[in-house]
Amino acid sequence: MQFKLARPIRPVDAVAHALRRSILSGEAKAGSFLPPERELAEALKVSRLTLRAALARLEAEGLVQPKQGEGVLVLHITMGANLSILPYLVDETAEPDPSLIRSFLELRRAVAVEALALAAARISKRSLRKIESLVELQLNECSDEEYGERDLAISRALLEASENVAMLLLLNSVEAAYRARPDLMHALGADRTRSRAGYALMLHILRTKDAAMAREKVPPLLEAIDEEALKALRRAKLNSVSKTIGRRRR
Repeated sequence: MQFKLARPIRPVDAVAHALRRSILSGEAKAGSFLPPERELAEALKVSRLTLRAALARLEAEGLVQPKQGEGVLVLHITMGANLSILPYLVDETAEPDPSLIRSFLELRRAVAVEALALAAARISKRSLRKIESLVELQLNECSDEEYGERDLAISRALLEASENVAMLLLLNSVEAAYRARPDLMHALGADRTRSRAGYALMLHILRTKDAAMAREKVPPLLEAIDEEALKALRRAKLNSVSKTIGRRRR
């Protein structure tokens, strides 16, 4: 089994990254045991203390489970892992399965729709004014980076208005995944016509307190935005591959 170390700041980060990537890529198969501690530490060229700290992190993420007298068992991500691994699953440097990106977008849509429905029923005048101010700034935004950042700010303000703490915690994982894929963040905001139509619909729902409309009208709009984003990502990848091939032929 081969492990490739990335270059995070601390050795424990590098070891956790290498082991995590091996597990998520399937190189370290679910149901198997990692190599013995001494062997693994030597392969990664780190102390056993550093290795143990990294393994403790992966255990907290639900990727591995120490077994007394047997070793460290690799868990299947759908059985043991928690949402803290979401950013690593969709990280653009990891060449993720397109189905993972689609799963992430489906989660995003489900949270957005239900958060809007809850906010429509619970929103205060102060929260509504805050969201209206953010949307007004967004409608005149030209920078792709600022557009993406403010979209996250609007999402957080909406979830705060929904008064649902669990969804706010979920947003933290979703936001981390966004930041792991800046290209996805930009792609989701690329269709400004649909994006702005979404903001207008959101404000209408909040002002009229129509939770039913949120569940009926918002999903198809978000699905259309997501499909365009996926197409943009595919085009970007094809262009990148073409440029790489072109450079190799020179």
